[in-house]
Amino acid sequence: MKKSIRILLLAGLFGFSSTSFALSESEAEDLADLTAVFVYLKNDCGYQDLPDAQIRKALVFFAQQNRWDLSNYASYNMKALGEASYKDLSGIAITNDKKCKSLARDSLSLLAYVK
Repeated sequence: MKKSIRILLLAGLFGFSSTSFALSESEAEDLADLTAVFVYLKNDCGYQDLPDAQIRKALVFFAQQNRWDLSNYASYNMKALGEASYKDLSGIAITNDKKCKSLARDSLSLLAYVK
């Protein structure tokens, strides 16, 4: 994952909190998976012009919709989780074109909520 994207995402997510329970390990993994999807779209699918700020807002929106409390976000090694998610995503044995189309179809609509 690009360093600037990681820093931007971490800064935005670290500051968010709500009244729900602290972020669980599975929720942290889900957040890392979604982050990896956006990074994959940017790095491997030609969506390099997606604004990092909009991606960060989409991730926070996703967490809010799931009522996740990100106050303990920094207690997880999100870099390692994100890199593992990205590696898993990269290793899916379908053509990159099909993978990109599927990821774009299933995740880019989230960006529409946070413009």
